[in-house]
Amino acid sequence: MINDSPFKWSSASSSITGNVRKINEDSCLDMPAVGLWVVADGMGGHNAGDVASRMITESLAMVRPQPRPSSVIDDVENRLLAVNNTLYRRSVDVPDAGLSGSTVAVLLVFDRYTISMWAGDSRVYRSRGTVLEQITTDHSEMQEHSLSGIANGGLAGGAVEAAQNVITRAVGGTEELHVDIELRELQNGDHYLICSDGLYKELNEAQIGQYLSTYEPRAACKAMIEHAQKGECIDNVTVATVQFREIR
Repeated sequence: MINDSPFKWSSASSSITGNVRKINEDSCLDMPAVGLWVVADGMGGHNAGDVASRMITESLAMVRPQPRPSSVIDDVENRLLAVNNTLYRRSVDVPDAGLSGSTVAVLLVFDRYTISMWAGDSRVYRSRGTVLEQITTDHSEMQEHSLSGIANGGLAGGAVEAAQNVITRAVGGTEELHVDIELRELQNGDHYLICSDGLYKELNEAQIGQYLSTYEPRAACKAMIEHAQKGECIDNVTVATVQFREIR
């Protein structure tokens, strides 16, 4: 998957419970040797959301380099589909089990490209120079309202907040899972961020962009986590950052 890449990279990750919640339902995978980073944000409460997110990262930790990008994409997608089936069947077959699921955002490196894969509202961002771009598109009611042409001003304050918190796609949420995929060509100095929604609830894009354009991965992770903790930080917060340098 990464053997002939003309880029080298460094990465860092961090995950915190936050200032309000008692358990961390997020899970993170930081595998620079393979060129794979994952953030999963579980939902469903204690013994549910944390289990779902951990199932995702434990399965994806088994991904290994492949000779073709399509092969590794298929491997990741098949693993997510298998976890989805397990979680969904459990909610159907086990009385009182309830719904257990997780968002997921994946970043892969292959040759000169990054591959982003996701379901839910965990995000992948790219900082290139001073420009921050959100690579993923949230699977949420708020995003669907936006795509359908309903501006935020068309919803009452409480409705906006509710729409932001309703996820329309997640691993384990429905019998069938569709994973979105985005391919981007790398440039020297690109700095990627994979994060759960707990981060961008506390930091706006200008702040995220400033940290990514200023700091190396480890320092960027530390700065963003500390910034989030100084706020209300009512949700779990998980970040993984990856910076790429072209081998000359």
